[in-house]
Amino acid sequence: MQERFSLPNRLPYKNITMAVRERLMMELLFSNKYEPGEWINESVIVNELNISKAPIREALRELAAIGLVQIVPHKGARVTEFTKRDMEEIYTIRYMLEECIFKDIIVRDAVTEDDINHLNGIAQKMKMIAMSDKPKELILGNFLEKDLEFHKYLWLKADLKWTIKMLLDIYLLLILGIYKFLLDANLTETAEYHFRIIDYIKAKDIEKFKKDRSESYYALRRCTSD
Repeated sequence: MQERFSLPNRLPYKNITMAVRERLMMELLFSNKYEPGEWINESVIVNELNISKAPIREALRELAAIGLVQIVPHKGARVTEFTKRDMEEIYTIRYMLEECIFKDIIVRDAVTEDDINHLNGIAQKMKMIAMSDKPKELILGNFLEKDLEFHKYLWLKADLKWTIKMLLDIYLLLILGIYKFLLDANLTETAEYHFRIIDYIKAKDIEKFKKDRSESYYALRRCTSD
């Protein structure tokens, strides 16, 4: 039986809300618990977490502000379901923002040898997860968590705080939109792409990075548009 998750009543209200938000975000992005367009049953969450509905509703409002859920008056909240046009827009925004990040860290020489070693370690863990014999449904969440860890670490090397904030939000939407498509994707190839990113950083080769990323994004866009 799955261990019951209970939030202690002594926590301040905002801390409970934060804990609920983080849990829901993990379930939305890194598991197959919720389907796009599915209504989120607050009563089920109340029983799972042993808390009132107030912090759950506040957490859902915060997730709605990001775009992960949609609040429908008098009905509740449901998981955001993206159209093909939505996904095209999300890809385009990420493409532009990430290019700004990459240029900034290259121009400022912001990535150290220790950073390279750290990024290599994350990419290696991604590759190990991808090569696991376990069903993809059981490993995809862990793989995507490491993917986010890799990119977030790299983004934070840039001196562009607002670009980073926007990029993180748009990346969360991207994960939500492509999760089910990645169940059929070659995760080993995706992991290898991260090693190439590291090589481009070491070589300070912006053009190769742009070309490789453009090809990778095109393949993923085609996959989600089929």
